[in-house]
Amino acid sequence: MRRVTSLLMLAAFVFAGSAVGQSTDFSWTVPLSEEAERPYSAFHSGTRTVMGPYDLDGDGMQEILVSDYTGGTRVHVLETVGPDTWEHVYSTPWLDVSGSTINGRAIAGGDLDGDGHGEIVFFSGDGFADGSPYPYGMYVFEHTGADNDYGTEPTTVYQLPNAPNRWRMEQIVIQDVDNDGVQELLTGNNGNNAGDNWWIISVEGDIGSGFETWVQEAYLNSRVQDWDPVNRGGGSPYGIVAADLDGNGINEIVMGSWNSLNVTVGQATGPNLYFFPDGSLGPVYQQLSAGVGDHVAYFGLDVVDINGDGDDEVFGSVLQTGDVFVVNYELGESTTQILPENAQVGVVPGLSSLGLTAGDLDGDGNMDLIGTGSSYTASQFNNNLAPNWVNIVEYIGDANSDPEDPANYSDLIQVYFPNDLLDDFDRVTRDSAGVITEYREDGQQGPQFVSKLAFLGDIDGDNNNEVALGIQGVDDSLYTYTEVFNPADSTYTRSLVSVEPSPQRVFMRVLSAGATGINIEEDRVVIPTDYVLEQNYPNPFNPTTNIRFELPIDKAVSLTIFDVSGRVVKRLIDNQYLSQGVHEIQWDGTSDAGGQVASGTYLYQLKFGNFAHTKTMVLLK
Repeated sequence: MRRVTSLLMLAAFVFAGSAVGQSTDFSWTVPLSEEAERPYSAFHSGTRTVMGPYDLDGDGMQEILVSDYTGGTRVHVLETVGPDTWEHVYSTPWLDVSGSTINGRAIAGGDLDGDGHGEIVFFSGDGFADGSPYPYGMYVFEHTGADNDYGTEPTTVYQLPNAPNRWRMEQIVIQDVDNDGVQELLTGNNGNNAGDNWWIISVEGDIGSGFETWVQEAYLNSRVQDWDPVNRGGGSPYGIVAADLDGNGINEIVMGSWNSLNVTVGQATGPNLYFFPDGSLGPVYQQLSAGVGDHVAYFGLDVVDINGDGDDEVFGSVLQTGDVFVVNYELGESTTQILPENAQVGVVPGLSSLGLTAGDLDGDGNMDLIGTGSSYTASQFNNNLAPNWVNIVEYIGDANSDPEDPANYSDLIQVYFPNDLLDDFDRVTRDSAGVITEYREDGQQGPQFVSKLAFLGDIDGDNNNEVALGIQGVDDSLYTYTEVFNPADSTYTRSLVSVEPSPQRVFMRVLSAGATGINIEEDRVVIPTDYVLEQNYPNPFNPTTNIRFELPIDKAVSLTIFDVSGRVVKRLIDNQYLSQGVHEIQWDGTSDAGGQVASGTYLYQLKFGNFAHTKTMVLLK
């Protein structure tokens, strides 16, 4: 059973090298905007980033953030509402549909001003139309105080100082790096030499008050500059994380850039204070693939105490090879320098070239590294091959074992998804001298692939740990073609038959694992179209009419009558918590004041959280 509108997938699979059963919990189809043109013609291409878990609105319900890769940059909030059940509860507004794919590559959640109202933070503004009111910068949507609401406009846009002439961000980290009780924002940017910078930024004051101050706690360039004369290895910055590499309770700053897999380190030394070596205490950087190739950890870095010994390791996946490297310091090694023995390339060969996350997915007490597998092409679909979207390795050493030793990792576990879960390739019907064949080909966005991942733990309370997978290469439109063979020159003439919206615009999937064998779950994402508001009956009416609506889950809703100017006429249901199922209520044509209203056209609206459905009806007397 599958509900194409949102989600449902039943899928069981077994992978080699583990006794743990796994299942794909669900997929989520991103909602459409009324402003979007139809057919969509590559308006989206999936998601670049998923992040979580969070509780940004403080309601005790865990959320994840999912970004649109294109389409003006939107970030969607999905919230757990019970075991195996999620709800799409909020989306940032369309900012500018002309925006480039640079926007929204990196997103994060946090509480930078410490006021208890969480923020959704992402970079945007690239490629916006001339005259757009939205500039380049860090866009902040702060919780308004209402459940799951972050506003209809950015709370603020922070324009980074010393702006480069190019923006390319892939990782944002929000955490209290320097242990001063205030969260910092860490990010790096591929900014074309002088703009190849890493930032550590904090906020003083209340975001959105107009009086907040953004504090640049650290600002570094990867290359030699007049204002930063230290050579930090060069290249375009992509990764930056804070990790306690030596287990002393003080975070180191680990940064990566695109110059032969360059890695450099610093350290938080006190509130808003950092030490970044100048070379006098030892090497400032290591180019881990020097002499081999100009490699990069393109999607950033990940922090985990992989062996449970009390200090962190930093992992990255190599775009060009799919190998994973680790930055690791042993007890007594100085973190004021980085030596060749502090990093190991190829510790896990072939695990991931893009996203990487870590956690104890199967709950056996051993940490797992979880990465992206292969793209899934139309050629593979035509040959009935399953998509290998995820790879996993498990750390099999103990607390005294070396994370730099490949022998302490399990064999590569390739996770295959059922290929009947994906059928959104363009369709071609070919006529070769009367012989009709049909095949599929990649659409405008190319093959689909897993981009970034987020380990969630048991986020929905079903006793299985989950990891969210961002899916990229998603086509908005599917094209159908016919081809006819030309004997004269052995070519085919192609004709376009139709262009239709893709029914499976899946932006996210969730993978779960447990210790009880194969799990087949029916996880569900409730989206706004699952709330049904029917046409009133009778219509037109006099003196009464009935309004029926259906709720997919228990929910606080409002049912309100408006006149055509938008003024409230009657509150039939005012933020009342109702059970899942069909409900019906009668309106007798009176206002909240109790008087009879005049003949005319009225609107009735079912509001549920941040979304609403509205229909019209006519009262005739």
